[in-house]
Parts: sequence; C-alpha cells; structure tokens
Amino acid sequence: MFDRSKSTVLVVDGSAANRALICECLSQLPEIEPLAVSDGAQALTAFRECSPSLVLLDIALQDTDCISLAREMRIWEHLITPDGLTNWTPIVFLSSIMDEEVLARGILAGGDDFLYKPISEVVLLAKVRAMLRIVAMQREIHAAHRQLKETALLDGLTNIPNRRHFDETLVTEWKRCARTESPLSIIIGDVDFFKQFNDLYGHQAGDACLRAVASSLNESLFRVEDMIARYGGEEFAAILPGTDTGGAQAVAERMRRSARELCIPHDSGVGGLVSCSFGVASTQPNSGSMPLQLLQAADIRLYAAKRAGRNQVSAR
Repeated sequence: MFDRSKSTVLVVDGSAANRALICECLSQLPEIEPLAVSDGAQALTAFRECSPSLVLLDIALQDTDCISLAREMRIWEHLITPDGLTNWTPIVFLSSIMDEEVLARGILAGGDDFLYKPISEVVLLAKVRAMLRIVAMQREIHAAHRQLKETALLDGLTNIPNRRHFDETLVTEWKRCARTESPLSIIIGDVDFFKQFNDLYGHQAGDACLRAVASSLNESLFRVEDMIARYGGEEFAAILPGTDTGGAQAVAERMRRSARELCIPHDSGVGGLVSCSFGVASTQPNSGSMPLQLLQAADIRLYAAKRAGRNQVSAR
C-alpha cells in the first residue's frame, strides 16, 4: 500500500539489479515512494493506476518500444482531464547509449530528459528533485485554477451557483434530455415584496434574508442532478432534469414551505413573514425548441402566482 502523502516515482527497468540500485538511491529522499516494474505492460498499468509524479524509463526494454510507451502515457494523461486541466508527469529516459537521434525521438514522443548509465547518484537525486519541484508548482497552479473557476460560477452573496452557471447547465441538460428523451423542468421563484423588505429593514438585513432563503431552497433539492441558482436580484431558478410537471410542482411546493418556515419577520409581507412565489414549467426538449421558451413559460407562471396572492406555486 503506497503512502499518498509521498510522491511516487515509477522506475521501469528490465534489470532487477538496476531497479534495486535506483530504488535504493531514491530511498534517500524521504518524500519519495519508489515503484519498480520490469516491462512495458506493467509500466503502463502502474502509470494508469498509481498516477506517479515521475517516471524513470529505461529506453532499452527488451519487450517494449519505450518511445511508443512514452507516447501512450502522454495520451492517457489527456484522456483523464474532466476539469480541462492536463496533468504532466515528467518522463526521464535512462540510456547506456549516447544517441542524439534516439534522444530527439524520445523528447518528441513526450519525454523530458535523459540520464546516461551508469547513473550518477548525485545527478539522479538532483534531477528527481528538480522534476518534482516542477510537478509541485503545476499542482499549485491547477488548484488555484480550480478555485478560481469554482468562484467564478458561484454567487458571491448566497454561495450557490450564479446566473452564468445556471445558463451553462441549462444548455447541457437540455441537450442531454433531448438525447435521452427525458422531460426537463424549470422552477423560477423570488422573494415576495423584497423591495419593501429592504426599505423596512435595510440592505444588510436584505442580504441576510437572501442568504437564508438561498440556503433553504438549496436544501429542498434532494437529487444531485438538480441545481438551484441565484437568477438575479431576489430571484432564484432551479433546473430539474428528468422531472415532469407533477414532480417539479412538488419540489417547488417544498421550496415554498422551506422559505416560509424560516419565519423571517416582514411587516409588509404575506402574513407578516418572508415568503416566496414560484412558477413551474416543463417540456420534452428536442432539436426544434429552445431553452428560452421554457424559461419564459416558467416566468409567466411566476407572475401568475404573484397575481393570485403570492406565497404559492403556479405550474403549467
């Protein structure tokens, strides 16, 4: 079992003596966990399963074209990037022959450096430290990128998805539901008499109200595929893929009750408390229709709920 707090260095060498020598050398670095294999098939499996931080690859493996193996490793890295960030694992070739043509082919295939045998312990440790510093910097950049992306898709006040995230998700779910022939529902709601709430209690209280309502609406969604976003001002919108009108109406009613049960005082509100009204619209997406039509239908139902007295759900 490998220590995940350490950097795994994959050592690929056909000679058991060489593998033992390299791993013994690497053991001088307490932050490293060596993993030694003897052939190309084992190397590719270990690369996929263990995601090493560095590969030391003997270019003269008997059973394998190591330049092709390096190319396969690079292809694999590009296949496992759901967040759009490509990982880079340094590949250092080990060679007993100083052949410039082989060196050039290896670099073009995705290799990063060469070490010539017999390997100097001092040079090996220096190269490994240098490569792992670059890997550490790459991981820090990726972490910062993910944090920035997450922040860009969240509403700064309520900490739920923002309008941009909502619009992107709606397009994605529209296409998916069209492909799977599944229904798609939209819920649009807002806080009743919110302008009057701000006038009565001030904007700080209004912000606190929006945060509380957003949290209550978010907690009303029980499926991971459903999402609620701040649509604008005091308005919220939810996307419910695979949900028909009846199901969406039940979710909206759960949201309405959840917001009401916050029991936030509002002298100009419905019954002296903060409440929300909701409009629900559902459709079967297809290539001939647009998400905008569904949004407009939900918006129409929201205003129907308000005309009917607020603190209620109106569905089409």
